[in-house]
Amino acid sequence: MGQPLKQYRYGVYKHRITVADGSVCTRSFIVVRNQYGVIVRFTNLHNYAEVYAGKTILPIAADAEKKLYYICKALNYILIEHREAFGIESVFDVTAEALARFFRDYAETPMANGKFRSAQSVGKCVSAIVGFFKRLRRKHGGRVALTEQDLFVQRTFTNRRGVKETINAPAFQVRSIQKNETVFRELPTAAFKILINLAFRYAPEIAFAMCLQAFAGLRAGEVCNVRQANSPIGAGIAFTRIGMDVRKIEIDITRELRLRRDGKSTGSIKKERRQCVYPPFLEAFVAAYEQHMLWLATQSFEEEYSPMFINNYGKAMTYKVYYNRFAALVENHFRPAMLQSEDPALRVYGQLLCENTLGLHSLRHWYSVQLVLHGEDIAQIQYWRGDSNPESAFLYLQNKGDLVRELEQTSSELIEILMDVGRRAYEGAF
Repeated sequence: MGQPLKQYRYGVYKHRITVADGSVCTRSFIVVRNQYGVIVRFTNLHNYAEVYAGKTILPIAADAEKKLYYICKALNYILIEHREAFGIESVFDVTAEALARFFRDYAETPMANGKFRSAQSVGKCVSAIVGFFKRLRRKHGGRVALTEQDLFVQRTFTNRRGVKETINAPAFQVRSIQKNETVFRELPTAAFKILINLAFRYAPEIAFAMCLQAFAGLRAGEVCNVRQANSPIGAGIAFTRIGMDVRKIEIDITRELRLRRDGKSTGSIKKERRQCVYPPFLEAFVAAYEQHMLWLATQSFEEEYSPMFINNYGKAMTYKVYYNRFAALVENHFRPAMLQSEDPALRVYGQLLCENTLGLHSLRHWYSVQLVLHGEDIAQIQYWRGDSNPESAFLYLQNKGDLVRELEQTSSELIEILMDVGRRAYEGAF
């Protein structure tokens, strides 16, 4: 690559492609860039990032992008930034000592905002890099300096059935000085009702998006992938009716499709699936949907895609736009309403909003709490949340006692209010 070596950096290059059926896939590669950010070399190192480990058949959308950032950070640290200190010139020569030093600095060096990385982030970093070198060893054997013992240690534990199991866990233990800061996501039901009301009044373009999170448990990025029922590229939502009654509603997020002429990604789908609306929320969901479609009928949009949510230019709304509009709704309308409430508890909640940022995940959190309060077990919570594993459901059930004390269970009164929200907000609007 020439001298000086420090002018070069490993980085991630992403390429989005649209396959024959209209699905959008991302392929990520590890590249070398010069000091101007120009790619000077493509590597094949991305092939060693673990994705769907142990499976023979991979989904076409499988991509190791997130893991590649961790890998690049480690390679830059060991092979470029500390090349002289370690004396390591090749990825094959990386040692356990060098990795341990990198993990320590990754955990103990503050980020640009002055905060330290979370324990979860450090754990993901260790897992991604250990998996990378495991696959490198599998392919190149003795050429790799790191041994199996350097990378893994056997650990035995007793599962929930009382059976002892042994697993290979990363051999590195990293001390973290990260404080136990939790994301503020609490949304009492009394406050939630007011938030939805304000959304239909002041932010009609995202009000129904919020309902998709609160009544069907979609993640924010998944919401931005939803299409209208009559979309030419496939119905994004389907209603099952018996007579005049809606008995089931399914949202199709089985694959990420191109939803804009410019090809820009709207958001990611964490778990591809057909997500059903939770039955107790069917009536409220239908009312919100009908009001959204009334609003959408007054807008122009790219009809060849017919996205459910659009920006000011009629293009499918991106996650970033959704995030910013929700933040504006909270800042300009929701928080002031809480602070001015006659209810002392809501005024206290308004004070919390002055000290904490309420994010979009609060809607999915509220939904998850309602699943617990409706008596769902781990398997059902996992199903209704669209989770790949039961860990999140287990955490919610562990805290069930606190949830019952702190949050009121959804009642028939809530459903009535939500059904009337759109009608009141849109009265005389068209």
